Amino acid sequence: MRTFLALLLGFSVVLAAAQTSVSGRVFDGESGEALPFVNVSFAGSNLGTMTDLDGMYALEAGDERVTRMVLSSLGYQSQTIPLQRGVPQVINVALEARSVDLEAAVVRPDKKAVNPAKPLMQRVAEAKPQNDPARLPALNHTFYDVQEVAINDYPERWPERRWWGPFSWVWDHLDSTQNRVALPLFVTEVSGTLRTEGRRREKRIEAARATWMKNGENTSSVQSEFLDINLYENQMLLLDRAFTSPLHDRGNVHYRYYILDTLDHGNRPCFHLAFVPRRRGELTFEGEMWIDTLTLGLRHVEAKISEGANVNFVRNYAWSQTYELHEGRWVLGREENLADVSLREGGMGIYSHQTVVNTTFELAEAWPDSVWSSARDMSFAKGSNDVLEEEWQALRAEPLAERAATTYWMVDTIQRMPQYKFLEGFLMLAGTGYIVKGPLEFGPYFRAYSTNAIEGQRYSLGVQTSNDFSRKVWLRTFGAYGTLDQRWKYGASAEWILNKSPRTEIFAEHTRDIDQLGMMGFFDQGNGLNSALQLDSMDRLSEITRTEISMLHEFGSGWGQSVEIRHRSVAPRGEVLFVRENDPTGTSPLVTAELTLQTRYARNEKFVSGAFERVSLGSKWPVLTGTVTLGIPHIAGSEFNYQRWSFDAEGTQRLGPLGRLEWWSQAGMYTGRAPVVLTELQPANETALSINEAFNLLRFMEFASDRWARGCVEWHGEGLLLGRLPVIKNLHLREVVGIKGVISSWDPRHETVTAMPATTTGLNGAYAEAVFGVENLFRVFRIDVHRRVTESVPGMREPWGVRLGLGFEL
Repeated sequence: MRTFLALLLGFSVVLAAAQTSVSGRVFDGESGEALPFVNVSFAGSNLGTMTDLDGMYALEAGDERVTRMVLSSLGYQSQTIPLQRGVPQVINVALEARSVDLEAAVVRPDKKAVNPAKPLMQRVAEAKPQNDPARLPALNHTFYDVQEVAINDYPERWPERRWWGPFSWVWDHLDSTQNRVALPLFVTEVSGTLRTEGRRREKRIEAARATWMKNGENTSSVQSEFLDINLYENQMLLLDRAFTSPLHDRGNVHYRYYILDTLDHGNRPCFHLAFVPRRRGELTFEGEMWIDTLTLGLRHVEAKISEGANVNFVRNYAWSQTYELHEGRWVLGREENLADVSLREGGMGIYSHQTVVNTTFELAEAWPDSVWSSARDMSFAKGSNDVLEEEWQALRAEPLAERAATTYWMVDTIQRMPQYKFLEGFLMLAGTGYIVKGPLEFGPYFRAYSTNAIEGQRYSLGVQTSNDFSRKVWLRTFGAYGTLDQRWKYGASAEWILNKSPRTEIFAEHTRDIDQLGMMGFFDQGNGLNSALQLDSMDRLSEITRTEISMLHEFGSGWGQSVEIRHRSVAPRGEVLFVRENDPTGTSPLVTAELTLQTRYARNEKFVSGAFERVSLGSKWPVLTGTVTLGIPHIAGSEFNYQRWSFDAEGTQRLGPLGRLEWWSQAGMYTGRAPVVLTELQPANETALSINEAFNLLRFMEFASDRWARGCVEWHGEGLLLGRLPVIKNLHLREVVGIKGVISSWDPRHETVTAMPATTTGLNGAYAEAVFGVENLFRVFRIDVHRRVTESVPGMREPWGVRLGLGFEL
């Protein structure tokens, strides 16, 4: 995946002589009647036309560069609509009536006319329970999914540049079949079965492959998570945003509908309707649909994201669906998705075309347990990534397009070129920070140099095995040296993947390194970014010598169980000392042996993964984690007997057009007696970045807890308020409001083990911070204002602060 993403940027190219064209219908905003003789023109040009008797128009820009379209008609308010350069577009427009004084005459459109589409759509909404395929008791079908990705809008002279060297031949394979010149670079195919019964579903992947990748599992997971369109739902999650369906129960509140005609579609009599949003800027669609006159079920729909919808990077997203009647019930037979994505408007973009064909439908009242192969909603058959081309020909529901076959050949040819190895290594260095040399990888470069108050200037070098060494065993090691403390730090680890899905792995590690207690893993010590963004001096560090071995096993139902045995020696290396009765100087290390058991439940969680590392795409349900850590004395010098119990929950709650809530919480307690610095140190942040799960106005090790309940909730309005302000709405800013806090108690029994450090206080009571933020600045940045809402005490940091956040959202 990393190589593919980098190649998409590395092979960026431009559209030559693209033309802007637009067509559609114009209607009366009240009655829905077609409007003839409406003036339609490109702003700033002499190009224009008029709608015909059916309200239809079509206009092409030729060689002129146009960005806006203007519509005007006597008795109606004029409209100016932004256009996408070089993209054929279908835009249906509803004009609003207005009074026009012409000396003694007044022209007023008839507002008493009733739009017949309104009662029709109300009947369609009432019939949704009988027509929604998701409400079938049990359904099974095969599917074939193919996706093609190409680069468009590349600088015109790029194909002539000398830097392409031996790769210049790829420009001979430009594709223009999609009315737009583009360079195809990526193809993925997936074939399998989808079985549903009530809320239970399993997508069984029998074959998957993708160019540039070892397998097609990652693209399967992403598509199932972000590209699932069901118009029968009032709100649906598309591109990680909550869109309002044109089949909403109260669709007339969100859309205007117009009946265009009554005609046959697939030998079924249908109402042909157009729909446009009532308000610009909402997460809605515009397009046309065909409603079956007998069942009032959806037969076919063609739509796109409405103009002005606040979706990052997406210049255009259009899709179509065709439903079939099977045993008296409607099922989805075919779906196409077209996306045009770019980091900036008018710049180089990525064009994606996905086609899904469903066949061989089976309906039932229920399925026997024997037919389910996994408890997860997605599973992969053994050998699904090794299917040969001869087998693919039999699996495809329709022949592979010639451009897709050419892409397979082109990518395979590139990967066999000796120059590709050098290019792949360069892109790997830029994307991951590692230099690849056969079976070994050296890096990452962002950990090579950092600074802190204890080590001074820190130099580090890491080495790990690459996928060429093994895709089952991953070996890593590093060495580091501080010029101020003049001490060597080191570490080595081994990870063995016994099974990838569901995951089973064994991990072992031994390290001696400088670390920050209470940082909670937000930043690894030694990361150059960490030291560069520090607001305070890092003088509360410890040197930790740690040996651990763990095993993780995930079950198909979403449950995961891990067990870890860990031995630690924690020595003070800064301002904080570990004073105790047998060591009044506080310089001796604290030695512990711990056994940790953890159970985690994430229903239908999906991942994007490499051979070893993986990134969660999240779950639509809360993720729950229970952890028990037992401190065991008298093992290899361990001294302490304590137990830590905790329960975590986190999730995202969609609020439809009101945005979303992101939340997390943790409750925990200690039993027995533990050193103060090994109890629950409330997570803090001393960098300029805004960290969601930390208290951004606390210093490290400021508060210690014996029992606690901690949580955070943030409301992301997704432009609900800022997107409506007259001056700044075009900036596409998004609002964030949140609060985080902890209710805690402290038992002084832990102070009989080690004294309370001068920098730490046992927290008896509550601490809370509020955050007011604006995100989507330049589409990737976020600025937060944090405010302490509980009482400040002398010695604490200022009760407010400004922090910078980073995020990538659509």
